[in-house]
Amino acid sequence: MALKRKKVLCMAAGVTVLAVCALVLTLLLNIQVFKPQIEAAASDALGMEVRIKGRLGVALFPGIGISLKEISVRNKGAEVVIAEKMKVGLEFIALIRREVRITRIGFIRPVLSLVRYKNGMFNVEKPGRTPSGRPIAVEKISVSKGSIVYTDEETGDRIAVKNVDATMRNLSYSWTEGGKLLQSISFAGDISCKALSINTITLTNLAMKTAAGKGTLDINRISMDIFGGTGKGRIHVDGKGPSPHYHVITTLDRFRIEEMIQAFSPGNSPRKSMEGTVSFTADLTARGTSADEVKRSLNGDLSVNGKDLIFSGIDIDVLIPKYERSQNFNLVDVGAYFLAGPFGPVVTKSYNFASLYNESRVGKSSITKLVSIWSVKNGIAEAADVAFATKKYRVAMKGGLNFNNDQFADVTVAVLDKRGCAVYSQKVHGPFREPRTEKISVFKSITGSITNALEDARLFMQGDRCAVFYSGSVAQPEG
Repeated sequence: MALKRKKVLCMAAGVTVLAVCALVLTLLLNIQVFKPQIEAAASDALGMEVRIKGRLGVALFPGIGISLKEISVRNKGAEVVIAEKMKVGLEFIALIRREVRITRIGFIRPVLSLVRYKNGMFNVEKPGRTPSGRPIAVEKISVSKGSIVYTDEETGDRIAVKNVDATMRNLSYSWTEGGKLLQSISFAGDISCKALSINTITLTNLAMKTAAGKGTLDINRISMDIFGGTGKGRIHVDGKGPSPHYHVITTLDRFRIEEMIQAFSPGNSPRKSMEGTVSFTADLTARGTSADEVKRSLNGDLSVNGKDLIFSGIDIDVLIPKYERSQNFNLVDVGAYFLAGPFGPVVTKSYNFASLYNESRVGKSSITKLVSIWSVKNGIAEAADVAFATKKYRVAMKGGLNFNNDQFADVTVAVLDKRGCAVYSQKVHGPFREPRTEKISVFKSITGSITNALEDARLFMQGDRCAVFYSGSVAQPEG
């Protein structure tokens, strides 16, 4: 009985092998017959013209499939995707019935060109076209050594991604009338790339894990190298409501501030005018479908911290007392440069730091400690603890930055004495791009500010009090 069962199994295995061999032989002899069918199916699914310029081949591992070469995807005559090679895994039973059912897709060296036109449409869209409504289910989609270039014709923004390796597993998409993308799609994946450039900013060695389903998208374990330091974070998007809700947590550890300044303000700041390492953290939430909505709903905390920074060519310890003699010193310029912290690239982009740099052509400043902590509520950032110290002086900032109208909100920069009271102060108003600064207010001579504890106690006993401007974490230097 056992021998009979064994013979049956052997015969079944033999028949299966023969069937596979016959199918493979059929594919080898008639593989080109499938080209128009594959092109038509892909064109219908994408709503664009898909052409396979190279010949088709048979792939046997990890399952039966077809290899394609020189794939082109065009929309209204413009190239959207080109791929050196593509592997398509096919369902065995469907092939026997001469049907094409895709189980796996692999792209090798694809190049994706995305363009957002001035009318808001993308080059992958067609006016009036709606998805077919047919559900899509693919076990695995992979990309090897891919490239992506995104251009926004309205804003001039450009994003370029190089050497992308990605895997998307268990992709499921089922579009319904009025449905939203996050509510219609689910998948899990891993993405890495060698370089990601966003205008003048470049991230390298970027890696992340992604998962989507039930109306949410999670991007976790984000890691990268940026500005000579390292970064990590995570992003959560909840798309179940009327407008998507975002939560972003990120940390950039010990990045080079000179690289950040040059990236955000190319040409406005002398090269290596400031050097050293700083760290950045952010925990932000927002909601909205447009950039303006997101900006108005922004809430959370941001901070920048640094120690032992060098400001070459400018000696702040010389510039501050120089004001008493020349009356030609803009305190806000120095304050904005150092104190705007995480918002520096936005707030200071219109400042001509080269002129500030030339105020003192010799020497350098040693910033012993820099703290810039901000609390954001409904798109308005309030200074929570914003100050820096040199070897001799301490400078602090109060007020807010309104990103709903891109204006300063009661911002004041002050040089402090030992008690945290203002010796000099200056206010700035108006838009970030055209700020208006008031004349510096002088409360006392910088040389007459409190210099020791005994003098502090004597003035206190005599009733010489002041309104404390700053009481944060940056201490008055002893020098």
